[in-house]
Amino acid sequence: MKKFLLTLLAISCVVFLYLGNMYWKEKTTLVASEEKDTTTVENSPSEEAPAPEEEAAEVKGKKDLDSIISNWPEEARTHFKELKKKGEPFKLAIVGSPAMGESDNGWAPQLKEKLSSELGSQVNVEIFQSEVTSIEFINGEKSDNVLAFEPDLVLLEPFSLTDNSNQVGTVQNHESILMFLRELQETNEDSVLLLQPPHPLEGATYYPQQIEDLKEFAAEESISYLDHWGSWPDDETLSDYLIESQDTPNEKGYEIWADYLIEYFINESSESS
Repeated sequence: MKKFLLTLLAISCVVFLYLGNMYWKEKTTLVASEEKDTTTVENSPSEEAPAPEEEAAEVKGKKDLDSIISNWPEEARTHFKELKKKGEPFKLAIVGSPAMGESDNGWAPQLKEKLSSELGSQVNVEIFQSEVTSIEFINGEKSDNVLAFEPDLVLLEPFSLTDNSNQVGTVQNHESILMFLRELQETNEDSVLLLQPPHPLEGATYYPQQIEDLKEFAAEESISYLDHWGSWPDDETLSDYLIESQDTPNEKGYEIWADYLIEYFINESSESS
């Protein structure tokens, strides 16, 4: 009887050890499988961080855009970026007299082409050329056409030379500008106005003073002023850049004017530095 009990106890121990070993193996396998699954989830492609190359390209694109428009007024730069995030185009209106050369490959179409090539669908540029005085512009449908476009930025050549030829004084010219600015901001409170003079004239006397007054007026009213006159010859060779009547620039004059404005609106020197 004693031998039988010892034999039974030995068998029980063997069975217990066998079952314990099997349980340990099963538990170890289960833990290893869970660790493997966890590793797989953590390394899932859908949750991987962007590749360094993608992050670098995104940062570079932002820096390039910031550089390109770095000359713009701060309000215009900010609004441009806001519209870009929304996927909406930034509207730029180029407004002025026939000195723009809309149909003669003048500075206005050259600027429009450059902006479109550099900024693509992010910008919508329209040219509004009118053969009117500043008073006729603000009191007629010409200004209404510009406002209907709802521009975010207006580059205005305020008909100063036309006013000079039609005995419209400096005070009236400046009042017309302020009236247009008020109407512009009523239409689009984020809109920004840029002023620039028409082209210079060879041998003029009163006209240069009008333009100096325009520059001072812009400073007093905190309106950005693009003074391209410094890019033109200041001697008798100026006539080589104007048509015979001096009403508009010629091809060489348009090139000077266009180069100045393109450098302002597309700051490539900052981009490449």
